[in-house]
Amino acid sequence: MEQIRILSGNNKLAAVVDHPKEKTDKLAILCPGFLDSKDYNGLLSLAEDLAALGYTVVRFDPTGTWDSEGTIEEYTTTQYLEDIKSVLEYMVAESHYKHILLGGHSRGGQLSLLYAARDSRISLVVAIMPSSPYTLTQETRDNWGKDGVRVSSRDIPGSDSMKEFRVPFSHALDRDKYNVLDEVKKIHVPAILIAGELDDLVLPEHVKGIFEAANEPKKFIIIRGVGHDYRRNISDVKEVNKVILKELELDQY
Repeated sequence: MEQIRILSGNNKLAAVVDHPKEKTDKLAILCPGFLDSKDYNGLLSLAEDLAALGYTVVRFDPTGTWDSEGTIEEYTTTQYLEDIKSVLEYMVAESHYKHILLGGHSRGGQLSLLYAARDSRISLVVAIMPSSPYTLTQETRDNWGKDGVRVSSRDIPGSDSMKEFRVPFSHALDRDKYNVLDEVKKIHVPAILIAGELDDLVLPEHVKGIFEAANEPKKFIIIRGVGHDYRRNISDVKEVNKVILKELELDQY
């Protein structure tokens, strides 16, 4: 595991690279969910498993969050897309990769789909419980607009302490510029969309809606007994990873 810093705009992103035992031409970029850390067990464990499968894997904290530079005002969909591009550009400048997997959980899954619609270098998208226009309820949005900020807390990796984020309403306004149900139609590489049977934040039917709007080749998988915060249960993490690795080992991607 190698810790690196990647310039994205005026800020440096904190990133971690997991290297395979033997160098291959496969790269995976993993994107965390809304205000989530790159070091949460879901992505951390998936990175380890993908590295064992021969991928060079990089996971990062988006601008304005956790160990990356920038302010929370810069934590927008537009900037997140730029962050993914910066990570990709950094990695391909370091080595030649023929196969590039882009994936993530929740908002990270949604951003993976949005970015893949914009960059033909992506070979495969793995969207784990990706957010949709239905994820942010009207009530939450109305309260967010009224208060001007949305206060959210996240557990600090490896600690019992919490970190508070005060996300401005401008985040929601920027998010309005992007509709994954429209953008997914621009993707012409394989996409794997994964839903959790017990997910009450990103409902399985909403993931299915993204899947139905996507082009072939594509696959939709519901994982039984798993909810949105599956990272909190190591057995659930292993189950999600097993499903992903099984798909990748089929060699159809």
